[in-house]
Amino acid sequence: MLKFITTYFKYKYLLYFFALIAGYPCVFYLMGWLPHYTVNYVILFLLAGAAVLIKNGYGGVPKPIAIILIIQIFFWLLYALFYGDDSYFTRVFILLTTLIILKLQLSYRDKFEFIRTYNFWLVFQTVAGSIGFVLVLMGLLEPLSQFIEMDGRPGYFYGLFTTNSVFDGFLRNAGFYDEPGNLANWGVFALLFNKLFIKNKKIEYLLLFGLISTLSLAYFMQVTLYLILFYKNQRKKVLLLIISFILFLMVLSINEGIDAAILGRLVVNEQTGSIVGDNRSELLVRCWRVFKTSPLIGVGANNLVNVVSANVGFVGANYFFNWASDGLLGVFITYIPFLFLLKLGQRKRQYRYALIIILLGNLGRPYVDTQLMYPLTLYTLLLFAYLDVKNKILIKVSKSK
Repeated sequence: MLKFITTYFKYKYLLYFFALIAGYPCVFYLMGWLPHYTVNYVILFLLAGAAVLIKNGYGGVPKPIAIILIIQIFFWLLYALFYGDDSYFTRVFILLTTLIILKLQLSYRDKFEFIRTYNFWLVFQTVAGSIGFVLVLMGLLEPLSQFIEMDGRPGYFYGLFTTNSVFDGFLRNAGFYDEPGNLANWGVFALLFNKLFIKNKKIEYLLLFGLISTLSLAYFMQVTLYLILFYKNQRKKVLLLIISFILFLMVLSINEGIDAAILGRLVVNEQTGSIVGDNRSELLVRCWRVFKTSPLIGVGANNLVNVVSANVGFVGANYFFNWASDGLLGVFITYIPFLFLLKLGQRKRQYRYALIIILLGNLGRPYVDTQLMYPLTLYTLLLFAYLDVKNKILIKVSKSK
């Protein structure tokens, strides 16, 4: 155990960890623990680039992955010039940083170091936040400090975790991310990384049950799909896990507030005819209307966020956000990695399962390149799925004790 902990203080692990906390969705920079994320990204780019130059490792990024990255970089440069929009230059910078970190991952014989770092960080947030969730329910834990989230709402630091979702007598675990739904979303990526490449049962169970503390409806849907797809040949195990989930939720629902936060969000509002927990439909309609004004190339990212939203209201956090900002051409460019993963899924269906689960979560959190976590996690999955399919590396299975 001591050896396991000390390895995380190696330079490469610290670099990987810095990539995960440098900016969105991590709130460290909002809490004043780190500089602004733009500064962190520049530092990361320089440090990762230097590490790659010094290491000059065992091989470059596979040609198909590199080509997809180059295509995206090229078109976002065109969008930046056409709209005079510097947010597209940000996408280019983020993709270049992703390319460097992919190269760094391939510079070592143990090529799953980034994935292990990622999983360790997500498991830590899940477990620490779940413990804190219970302590808050018992009235034993209060917030230690307060900060302002990116959207202007207050965030609360409880020592073991943070959250922006606090209710009477309970809260939703957000780990050190900006909201509980994001912890659930990236926790699902950890589940997939573990299932596809590491296969550690302890990690799987900690994530499966720990992420319930986020009380995310999207997570409940994704994890149900995860169990059905990856364990469809083990019906008894799936049934047992689903029953365990239901019983766990029933125990939590003894608290009236939690019951309202879970099942209460699925109740139909008789006045509006919509589901109480539906906070996406109106946003979808807004972006769809904007999309129809410029369906081919969109209205531009900054224009959508800064100008259009001033007239129609908030336009983020929905599937049609990219459609409105970048149009059909931009959506196609954005989703090329997904199409490639679909192609790999024809060779190994487990990657097709992963794609379906990711796309389900993507409905409420559209994939964009303005923050590092999106392309970094997706391209890491794409990289090792490709290498696995091509049998260029041996996928080592960690036997759970």
